[in-house]
Amino acid sequence: MAAGVSRPRRGWAYPPAFVVYLAVLVAVTAAFLPAGLGEVVRQPFEALVWTGLVATSNLLAIPMLPKVRMDASLGAPVAVAAAVVLSPPFAMIVNLFGLTNERELRGQAPLAMSVFNRTQVGLSAGAASFAAAAVPGGPLAETLVAVVVFNVVNILAVTLSLWTRDLARLPEATAQSTAPFPRFAVDYGLVALMAAFVVLAYERFGLVGVTVLVLPLLLGYSALRSARVAHERAEQLAARVADLEILSGLGADLLTVRDRHQVPKKGVEALRHALSSPELPEPDVEVALSGEGRTDLRSVPILGAEPAAVRVLHGLDDSAMAVVEAVAGLMGMALQRLELERELSEVERARVALSGRILEEGTRERSRIALDIHDEVLPYFAAAGIQADNVRSAISVGDHRRADELADRTRGAVHDGITQLRQVLDALQRQIVVPGGLRPGLVEALEELRLKHGVEGALHADDPLPPLPLAVEILVLETVRGCLANVASHAHAESVTVSLAVGERYIAVEVRDDGSGFDPSTIEAGGHGLTLMAQRVELARGRFTVDSGPGAGTTVKVEVPV
Repeated sequence: MAAGVSRPRRGWAYPPAFVVYLAVLVAVTAAFLPAGLGEVVRQPFEALVWTGLVATSNLLAIPMLPKVRMDASLGAPVAVAAAVVLSPPFAMIVNLFGLTNERELRGQAPLAMSVFNRTQVGLSAGAASFAAAAVPGGPLAETLVAVVVFNVVNILAVTLSLWTRDLARLPEATAQSTAPFPRFAVDYGLVALMAAFVVLAYERFGLVGVTVLVLPLLLGYSALRSARVAHERAEQLAARVADLEILSGLGADLLTVRDRHQVPKKGVEALRHALSSPELPEPDVEVALSGEGRTDLRSVPILGAEPAAVRVLHGLDDSAMAVVEAVAGLMGMALQRLELERELSEVERARVALSGRILEEGTRERSRIALDIHDEVLPYFAAAGIQADNVRSAISVGDHRRADELADRTRGAVHDGITQLRQVLDALQRQIVVPGGLRPGLVEALEELRLKHGVEGALHADDPLPPLPLAVEILVLETVRGCLANVASHAHAESVTVSLAVGERYIAVEVRDDGSGFDPSTIEAGGHGLTLMAQRVELARGRFTVDSGPGAGTTVKVEVPV
C-alpha cells in the first residue's frame, strides 16, 4: 500500500517544520543513493524491469482515504516484492524512481510533495528490505514482515507530513493516515497475498515469471479499481443528496423562525445530522452568536451576523466544510432577516407614534388658532359693528363731522381685523402639508425668511424629490421651519443654506447659517426650540445634532428613516 498526500500549495509555502522534515528524508535517501546506483549499474536490465513494474502498477491506483488523498494500488505489492527479492539500496532506488501517479504526470502535484512521496516510499521499501533480510523462514515469512514494515513506515511518514504541514494535530493525523478495522486487515491481507504471489513467481521463474503474473493482475486490478471508483462516486453522490436534503430542511425551518435564539439551535441540529458518522455519532458543534466560545474548535464566521460563528472539529474534509459553510450562510441570512424585520417593526411603530404626535400637535395648533380668532380677530369686527351703529346715529341727527370720524374708526377696525385674520390664516396654511409638498414648503419658508427678516436663503435639493411618506415630509418641514425661526430670532445671520438628500433608507437634512452661534450645552436653558425638535426626530428613530459655537454660526443636521 502506498500513501501519498498531494494537497497543492503555491510554490514552497510550507511550514518550517515540514521543510526540515523533508530535508531529513532527502538526506537519508541520499546516504543510500550511491549503493543503489551501484546495483543499477551492475544489473541494468533487472533495474529497468522492476522500475517499469513499479511505475505501471502505481498508475492503477484506487482512492482509499479521500480525506488525505491516499491511494491503494498494485504498486504496494510490487514494491514489497521488490523489497523481498532485492537488496535494500536496490529496492529503495527502484521505488524511488519507479513511483509515479496520474496527478504527477499531469503536472498537478507540487514539486515538494512529489519529492516527499518518492523519498518516503523509497525509504519504506528500503526498511522493508532490511527487515525481510533479517528474518529467517523463507519467502512467505519475509513477505509478511516486509508488508508490515513497509506499511508502518509509510503510515508514520504520512502522519508526520500532515502534522508538520499544520493540516491536523498529531492524533488526528494518525487517524487520517490509517484505515479503520476491518478494512485495515483486508487491505493489508490483500497486499501480503499479492506480494507473496509475485515473490514466489520470481523465485520460481525469475523476471519472466513476475512479468507474466503481474500483467493479468494489472488487468484484474484495473477492473477492481473501476468498480471501486464507481462505488465511491455513488456513495459521494448519495452523501451530497443527503446534505442537500439537510440544507433544504434547515432553510425551510429558518424561514419560520421568529426568535433569533432559535437560529443556533436549528443550525446545531442540522450540522450534527450532516457531520455524524459511525466513528463520530455526536460530533462537537457549537454556534456562538456573541463570537465567544470554545477555542479548541475550528471557527467559521456567520456572514452578515458577525461576530457570530459556527465552531466544528478540526480536520473535516472539503465536502464537510462546504456543508458547514452552507449552514453558516443560511443562519446568517436568517439572522439578517430577523434583524430587518425587527428594524422595520420599530420603524413602523415609530411612524405611528410620530403620526399621532403630529396629529396631536396639529389639534393643539388649530385650537390655538381658533382661540386667536376669538380673542384677536372677532373684537375688531365687533368694534366695527358698534362704530357702524354710531355712524348711523350721527347721520340721523345731522352731525356729519362726527359721522366722518366714526366712519374712519370703523374702517380702521375692519382693516386691523383683516390683518389679524390674514396672520391667522397664514399660520393655519402652514400647518397643512400635502404629499409632495416638502420642497415647495421649504422654498416658501426661505422666501418668507428673506422678505420678513432680510436673511438670504439657498436650497440644495433634487427637483422633484423622490416620493416620501407624508409623516416624514411633515417632520422634516416642521424641523426646518423651526431652525429658520431660530435663525430669524437669535442668529443675526446674513444667509442660511438648507441642503436635503434622499437615500435608500434615510433622508438627510442640513441647515447652516453664518450667524452669531451659541453654546449647544445651553440648549435647554436657552430655549431655541431645539429640544422639542430633537424629541420629534428621536421619536421617528432619527438623529438630530447641533454644531455651533459663539461667533461660528450654527449647523443643524437631521437624519430620518424613510
